[in-house]
Amino acid sequence: MQGNVLLFLVAVVPMLAAPLSYALGRKRAMNAVWVMVTAAAAVMAALIGLLVSAAQGAAQSFQWDGFCGLGLSMTADGFRALYACVAGLMWLITSVFSLDYFKHEENVGRYAFFTLMTFGATVGLFLSGTLFSTFLFFEVMSLASYPWVAHEEDPAAMRAAQTYLYIAIIGGLVTLMGLFLLPNGLVIVSYGELSGAAAAVGADRLWLPALLVLFGFGAKAGSFPLHIWLPKAHPVAPAPASALLSGILTKAGVFGMLVLTCLVMKGSFAWGDLIFRLGVITMLLGAALAILSGNLKRTLACSSLSQIGFIMVGIGLCGMLGEENGLAAYGTVGHMVNHSLFKLVLFLCAGAVAMNTHQLALCDVQGFGRKKPLFQAAFLCGALGISGVPLFSGYLSKSLLHEGILELIAHLQAQGQSVALYQLSEYAFLLAGGMTLCYMLKLYVCLFVKKHPTRQAEYDGMKRWAFPLPMGALLWIAALIPLIGVLPQVLMSGFGSLSQSFLEAGTPAHLPIAYFSGENLLGALKSIVIGLALYGVLWALGRRKQGEKSKTALRFDLEDMVYRPVLKLLSWVGYGVAFVLDRLLDWVVLFLKGLGMVLGRLMDGTGDGAVYAAQKTVLSPRQRARPIPVGNRFTFALGTFMDGFVGLLNLSFYRRKPIEFSFVAAFAALHEEVTKESRQLTRSISFGLLMFCLGLFATLVYLLY
Repeated sequence: MQGNVLLFLVAVVPMLAAPLSYALGRKRAMNAVWVMVTAAAAVMAALIGLLVSAAQGAAQSFQWDGFCGLGLSMTADGFRALYACVAGLMWLITSVFSLDYFKHEENVGRYAFFTLMTFGATVGLFLSGTLFSTFLFFEVMSLASYPWVAHEEDPAAMRAAQTYLYIAIIGGLVTLMGLFLLPNGLVIVSYGELSGAAAAVGADRLWLPALLVLFGFGAKAGSFPLHIWLPKAHPVAPAPASALLSGILTKAGVFGMLVLTCLVMKGSFAWGDLIFRLGVITMLLGAALAILSGNLKRTLACSSLSQIGFIMVGIGLCGMLGEENGLAAYGTVGHMVNHSLFKLVLFLCAGAVAMNTHQLALCDVQGFGRKKPLFQAAFLCGALGISGVPLFSGYLSKSLLHEGILELIAHLQAQGQSVALYQLSEYAFLLAGGMTLCYMLKLYVCLFVKKHPTRQAEYDGMKRWAFPLPMGALLWIAALIPLIGVLPQVLMSGFGSLSQSFLEAGTPAHLPIAYFSGENLLGALKSIVIGLALYGVLWALGRRKQGEKSKTALRFDLEDMVYRPVLKLLSWVGYGVAFVLDRLLDWVVLFLKGLGMVLGRLMDGTGDGAVYAAQKTVLSPRQRARPIPVGNRFTFALGTFMDGFVGLLNLSFYRRKPIEFSFVAAFAALHEEVTKESRQLTRSISFGLLMFCLGLFATLVYLLY
């Protein structure tokens, strides 16, 4: 081991605490949660120290040669230390909130065990220094988070967990295949040297392995068309787990996509364009599903899908803009951090609704937030932030991404290339921003404006919607959203500058960045107007879906409509092909068997004829010896002699009491017994000699090689 072992400990300590949480949780459920809080606080303190060192230019590293064959490498530079801290913060806040959420839940010890295992793997992933190290932590994280989805163990949870596990396993296997195909040992090259090593290989040779690796990371991020697990897993998982799934585990996939785009395929416009287009589709699809959803957590889950699309647009811009990708890189990292904070706040608010009402359908929870000013303030911070309203952090990152699209259009126009597709993408970007405001306005009106027809008095009486400690943690995180929004040069630009080295991004052309320029404010205003108009149209047409199972939304279930039927079709096609091949092989075997029988009969008849002819012509006939009744000739002769001698004795001395004994039969039986024993002895000796020879042969082969 070399370097700062603290990097390894921040990943291992939560995993070591996992068995302790499970053991203590069997005695008292809250003991497991307190272990989570303690471990998260300790790791968070260490991660803050690593972030401070990285911000001062003293990046820490750790190397364990030979670990799992190819070695383990970890580095805490600006971006990696930043996002490891984001992960630690999210685990700490969700663990504190779990003190209230799990007070009446079951299987808390199991939840704590797998939460800590996932925590360690996630921190290790964000601090990983090579693709191989990233893959190791990525697989542990994917498998350890499966029990989150299956926690409730009802049919919906088990089906969602099945989908999650399928995607995780298939994605991991495809990613591993891509890593195997990477040439020149790129899988163990440190990220600081990866872009140079990949450039020496050439982008043309890296497309196939990069696409395979993208499959696994894209699936975890929730990118179209591998997003099918995300809208199903988030609603059925416990609210703290949903916040982590949406806010941080999807960023593990984004981390891999950043490595591929900014390091492995650096300088490839086509690769960046692929990520960009997938991002636009994901952005619009998630927003549409969120508008159509009638379930609180499902709406937030589909919102996560849309926001991942925004981030992918930024990643694509980083690949297409080349050295001029400074604003795009700042916007991408900024929106990653923002989205983590948004979903932490919004899913914990949804958790507060669920643990008080035990409902998630919008028609069942409407009016819950009335007369709860602190709850309303926390929800508003998350809703206004994710909607891109000025003075909230989401406005900053979305403005940078929008500027990146405009820069790309201007760059392509200067080169005389067609920009129609990217102009449409800009309109789609503004439309998706408006759709975000539309579905967040739908949730706000449902929770804080409408009244429940039967339970409103009960909801109004729930003044204490959370314990003071979880409530304080939620409000503190919510306050970060407007704080970042009003201090963009300190915080948002700080996130970008910390990440610039890892992403090998260019420096923005104009510093400090004019976050509140007229162009940026106009873009935000366009999205706000679109959102208000969309909500008005939906309200006027009566398209607000308040049932948990919206039939309109189910029509867009890609898994049930496409993936499962295609897999079933492939299984039937495979069965048919195997059946035909099996029958063909049977026919071939029967034909060969019949042919062999005919040839055998011919050869047998020919041999018999030759022998018969030889006996009649060349070989003289031999008299066949008379068969011996029993025994062999020696025992028969000796027995006959002894029986004759006994007969003489019976005629003379033993006339009154003749001897009735057959020596022929006795000697024959003795001969048969001796023959049987000698055969067994011979076989045992032969077997022993055979095994001895095999052992001797194996020893000689080992000595020779």
